[in-house]
Amino acid sequence: MTKRSRPGMTVVAAITAAVIAAVVGCSASHSTAASSGGTPASSPVGNAAGSSNAVSFTPIVATCSSSDPQGQCPPYGSQPTGKPYPGIVGTTGQITVGNNVFGPKSNSYSQTLHVANPGHWDVVANYPVGTSVRSYPNTGQTQNWITGTSLPAKLSSWSSMFSTYSVTVPTQTGTVGEAAYDLWLDDWHNEVMIQTDFVGDSLRPRCDVLKDVIATHIFGGTDGVPVRTWNLCQFGSEIIWQPPTGKNYSSGKVNVMAMLTWLEKHGHGHGDYLPAQPTLTAISFGFEICSTAGRNATFELNSLYFTAKAA
Repeated sequence: MTKRSRPGMTVVAAITAAVIAAVVGCSASHSTAASSGGTPASSPVGNAAGSSNAVSFTPIVATCSSSDPQGQCPPYGSQPTGKPYPGIVGTTGQITVGNNVFGPKSNSYSQTLHVANPGHWDVVANYPVGTSVRSYPNTGQTQNWITGTSLPAKLSSWSSMFSTYSVTVPTQTGTVGEAAYDLWLDDWHNEVMIQTDFVGDSLRPRCDVLKDVIATHIFGGTDGVPVRTWNLCQFGSEIIWQPPTGKNYSSGKVNVMAMLTWLEKHGHGHGDYLPAQPTLTAISFGFEICSTAGRNATFELNSLYFTAKAA
């Protein structure tokens, strides 16, 4: 998977806490979010405490919309009032929601983002048949340094990092895509994706069907995180956690720290999946969209929260 442009990705890192959001791939290459204007939303959706069903399925009343391929609803967390977006705890960086379209090159597509706030938005997409990633609309934040220093933010700066989410993906025939976290580490050199909910498995099989699984691990059972099985696959520097075929995790709570530190401590043959003492560069959550078979399809983020605590 290719490295995405800095402005469009999402990460959270601060000496006191951090948060996350990310994606996953329909193919081995995709990009990040980008920019355009918009008005910030007023209030989050759901329960920031974050049970696995902490969602409110209310209609989206958009305070920002964009059909620009790199349209962005900015910024949340640095509004004129100085009040941070309440759905993300312990971070100081700006949060954006972006269309992040990076293909196809022709005009044979459309994508419109409707944002109530960073935790509640949808995107209406129309892409031709295909299995390569065309866009990654996402909520994101990027920060590469520990506040007050010139040092990259080590993952060990935090004792815990959790996120809760809920999504609704379209099920119409021919649609291919998934909801996912996309986490970048070590100054964009290492990418970890946590894919949660899929559509279009028959057109683009998952790692277990393709026999690309290199490890399987069960996470959860404490801190309100449900016990779930995750397969691991790797393509170059990109590492992907995903549910086994037949399982879709459309909502829940994820122990992001546990999934990253497992990768730091385990490897296959020679070395670990991640280097020792990795640094956190960017985090985002959104939808990788590959195809809608030439029809409009709506991908909706019902709720999204991040909470991280300093070590």
